[in-house]
Amino acid sequence: MLQPPGRRSARYSTRSALKRFFAIAELWELSPLQQCRLLKIPSPQVLARYRLGQPPRLSAVQQERAALIAHIQRSLTRESGDNDRAWAFLHTPLESAPFDGDSPLYFMLENGLPALREVARLLVREQRTPSR
Repeated sequence: MLQPPGRRSARYSTRSALKRFFAIAELWELSPLQQCRLLKIPSPQVLARYRLGQPPRLSAVQQERAALIAHIQRSLTRESGDNDRAWAFLHTPLESAPFDGDSPLYFMLENGLPALREVARLLVREQRTPSR
């Protein structure tokens, strides 16, 4: 029978999720406000406390957001390991759906969790499609 994580393991998973998120945020060149919006953190002041190692337990939604962001980064760098490719994809406006002229980053910032899920799914579909 599966048990919910104990306090110690939940603290560790929160710490590791935040550490990974902050590393990706740096690669993506996100402002503190953008980081707050992507991870659903209430304010830059709370974000600063998280960065200093004073994280509370992340909510299930925040954990999902952090996991999706890590998945998106992995998908973008899987073959080449090129962080510049990830940055370019995220910051370049795309005409294709669902972006309609917005950058994937703007799309995720404006549309929250559903958009994070959609970008992650899009990248999985792209990887499964053979190159022409």
